[in-house]
Amino acid sequence: MRLVALLCVAVLAASAVAVVGQPAVAQDVDARIASIRSAQVGTQKTMRQLDGQIESYQAQRKAAVKERKRAERERNAIKATLATAKAVLDERTARLARVEGEYASPSQAPAPEVYKQRLQAIRKEIRVAEGRRSSIVSRLQAQTRVVRARKSAIINIDRRRKAAIARLRGVEGTLSSLIKQMTAIARLKAEQQATVDLDGQSGVFSWPTTGRITQPYGCTGVKFNGPRGKCKHFHDGIDVASASGTPVRSVAVGVVAYSGWNPYDKEGRAYVVDVVHPDGFVSRYGHLLPTNHVRAGELVHTGQVIGKMGSTGKSTGTHLHFELLRNGRDVDPTAYLPTGVVVVDKTTTKSGLAQKERAIEAARATPTPKPTPTPKPSKTLKYPTATWEEYEAFELCPDLPKGEECDPKKLLARLEGSSGGAPGVPRPYRSTSRASS
Repeated sequence: MRLVALLCVAVLAASAVAVVGQPAVAQDVDARIASIRSAQVGTQKTMRQLDGQIESYQAQRKAAVKERKRAERERNAIKATLATAKAVLDERTARLARVEGEYASPSQAPAPEVYKQRLQAIRKEIRVAEGRRSSIVSRLQAQTRVVRARKSAIINIDRRRKAAIARLRGVEGTLSSLIKQMTAIARLKAEQQATVDLDGQSGVFSWPTTGRITQPYGCTGVKFNGPRGKCKHFHDGIDVASASGTPVRSVAVGVVAYSGWNPYDKEGRAYVVDVVHPDGFVSRYGHLLPTNHVRAGELVHTGQVIGKMGSTGKSTGTHLHFELLRNGRDVDPTAYLPTGVVVVDKTTTKSGLAQKERAIEAARATPTPKPTPTPKPSKTLKYPTATWEEYEAFELCPDLPKGEECDPKKLLARLEGSSGGAPGVPRPYRSTSRASS
């Protein structure tokens, strides 16, 4: 009896420790989540600051390059002016040599005073040309220093920009590590909320939003998407377009692993939300408006609004980029989403594209028939009474033999003579005329 009592006391003590330990473990998880979330927010802020610095450096470099090109154009213009000044100086120097070679001394010239004045004028022109050349050389040297200063400024800007990019890559790596840590904790938290087996079950998720699918999963012709396998451009999700601000909802119960500016896109930041679901699934929602509906570590339920549709980042228009990852690899989201919820743009699906290509080929193979001209209605001649105007308006000329002159007045006179009557009385018609038909 004593041993049984001791065993019961031990069991009760162990149960009490377990009961007391569960809240402690939950508190530790929540504290860890809060710590990682705070680190994510700080890293995001640093990343955005570095993005702004890099954009500023790019603008400075663009302005510096523009100034350098302008300085180089001015230097090239000064070089052209210097070449002209050198040519003028050479021409005047050669002319002085020719004039000095005409006589051994000025006294041997027929007019020594005139000859001396001529030499003095040429020497004066040479001094003016030398002064102009010296001034242009000074300008060229100063402009060369300006060009070198512009080049040095560009080098310094590039050095600072490269340093900022290196720091940004380090911050992006830190943020990615924090996202992985949050994902691991979120997966444990999500597994506690639901244990549904999602393997191979179509329609287990709900649609994240409403709209029109403008780009499917897989091979595509959009140049924004990178290559993968045999595809020159591969789209790793689906794009659903709708109006700006359209609610975006969680496709299933899960825990938010990240909410902020995309650290994976080096060319254009997009606001994204990653939600971890049970059974190794992660849903990613991109190009959202930066409204901060949910925070990292927050538990979300199916259909809960987690953001609003926008066009942040590298986007051609307002839409939601929805990805579904299974064990770290993207899968086709439509295989797990119910059908008939969004309006599918059939021209973007594989079957729709094939049907469109077949229609184009059929249109090319079938010649377009020429339209049949509509015959003009023939004029009706009143019978048996008719006026000269009606006879004149009636088309009689086509009934004439070839070569005979088409003159309605002569035809009417001929008809009048054969009938012997005046206008308004019956007139004879030929059986081959249009009036008889």
